[in-house]
Amino acid sequence: MRPSSRFLLSLGVVLTGGASAQTLGPDFIADYTVTDLGTPVSVPGPLGGINFDPNDTNTIWIGGSANNGGGAVYAVPVSRDATGRIIAFGGPGTQIFTAPNIDGGLAFDDNDLALITTFSNNNLLQVLPGSTAPDKTIDLNTVGINSSTGTCNFVPPGFAGAGTFKVLSFNSGDWYDVELVPDGMGTYDLGTVTPTVNTGGGPEGLVYVAGGNPGFTVDTVLVSEFSANRVSAYEIDGNGDAIVATRRDFVFGLSGAEGAVIDPVTGDFLFSTFGGGNRVLVVDGFSASTLFCDGKTNSQGCVPTIVASGAPSFSGADNFQVTATDVLNETNGFFTFGTGPDNASFLGGVLCVGGTVTRSQVTFSGGTVGNPGADCTGQAAFPVTQMFMMNSGWLAGQTLYTQYISRDGGFASGNNASLSDGLRFTIAP
Repeated sequence: MRPSSRFLLSLGVVLTGGASAQTLGPDFIADYTVTDLGTPVSVPGPLGGINFDPNDTNTIWIGGSANNGGGAVYAVPVSRDATGRIIAFGGPGTQIFTAPNIDGGLAFDDNDLALITTFSNNNLLQVLPGSTAPDKTIDLNTVGINSSTGTCNFVPPGFAGAGTFKVLSFNSGDWYDVELVPDGMGTYDLGTVTPTVNTGGGPEGLVYVAGGNPGFTVDTVLVSEFSANRVSAYEIDGNGDAIVATRRDFVFGLSGAEGAVIDPVTGDFLFSTFGGGNRVLVVDGFSASTLFCDGKTNSQGCVPTIVASGAPSFSGADNFQVTATDVLNETNGFFTFGTGPDNASFLGGVLCVGGTVTRSQVTFSGGTVGNPGADCTGQAAFPVTQMFMMNSGWLAGQTLYTQYISRDGGFASGNNASLSDGLRFTIAP
């Protein structure tokens, strides 16, 4: 088993018995705070990969008995404060499915299939929604991935390399692009496996952070590096891979940095620890726009997504704009803004925004002329000006949530709407 030591992380500082203080990196300590949620009840250590229940943002799924044959994934409820930030566990864990030898990787595809890396037998487990045990196991040695993983994740929308499935080897530090080939049963065979970069450090978790957050001028990947006792920040290249020469300490001096996930509600960074007290920690302070909530596949097979440019601010440049891409051509729609997130069923998809709601003016998507709704060449944009923010009653420091909604005549009445994913942003002073 890997070595571990007990530690406590609170208010940005890690204290280890008899050791010097360990903390957030120098580029981040002024802007971020770390909260130690402690050890989830009824989840046996060591802890492994972590993610959110794909259908409930108030429940995390986390690996227990990691690296052991009795490994499993447990659902643990979380409690949030008035701003949406996670402040505590909301109850004990409940086993969802077995996951023998689960390690740091726990990812979901668009159909909620769980993909899980294992140590030290170097497998990729696949678990269909509702299953209580893996539905498919692939030996990664057979496709050229150095033993043993490690972690895995998809590059999220809005980042270079979006949609690429990454698998990282714990032992070698190698990164791989892995082609997932549907096998007709809801799971995947593996196609081409391409080595890309090597970061070393014993990678156990990776998540992507948008440029524009404090301390992050460009899009970045955070990597939980178990062997190096740290979480590192790397700028990414055009394939979503770490640029090794740009490495910075995000959190250092850790013991057992393991799985990693971005909170889909707040954009906060959560990571688990293997040993080291078997704890879950939350890093908050992220403020740039972050995608959350799933969009609806429209009648032409596309999922509209929101991208943002500029920065929402009352005193800086008045340049913040939201744009929906992959929209049906020549259709009308609007952006809806809410003071809170939502995850409610709506017109055949998911309504991402809630609270007090404000709508933009009607937009026209343009795109291919002459046959409205025939393809996904449309694009809708809306400048979220300082005047619009003031007229909406929004305040500096407030977090807002937005989604693009338009008509989709390719669906029957009651489902005839196109819904993008959601975008979260926080207004700077």
